Amino acid sequence: MLVRFLGLLLLAGGFAALIVDGTRSLAAGQVLVTPLSKGAAQLFPAGLPSLQAAIEQHISAFLWDPVIVTLLTAPASVALSGAGALLILFSRKHRAPIGYASR
Repeated sequence: MLVRFLGLLLLAGGFAALIVDGTRSLAAGQVLVTPLSKGAAQLFPAGLPSLQAAIEQHISAFLWDPVIVTLLTAPASVALSGAGALLILFSRKHRAPIGYASR
């Protein structure tokens, strides 16, 4: 239940980011997309440097550059909506297939 709620919050955040990007794009007359790194830096100013240090020290220094930096360049609306949709999908209850008789 908590995972599904978190998924709904992320999905709502992705929709809100899409609305903000759309509004900015209409005002500027060109397509403007907020990358996930810029949105995270605005919300958590000290978060990205400390996350980078933690990943490089505890997991692997090679993981930060190709994997995490690539994920952080994705649009915030796509990243949040995708993560929310995956959480909702993985938290749903699986039903028995049609024709399956439980005894």
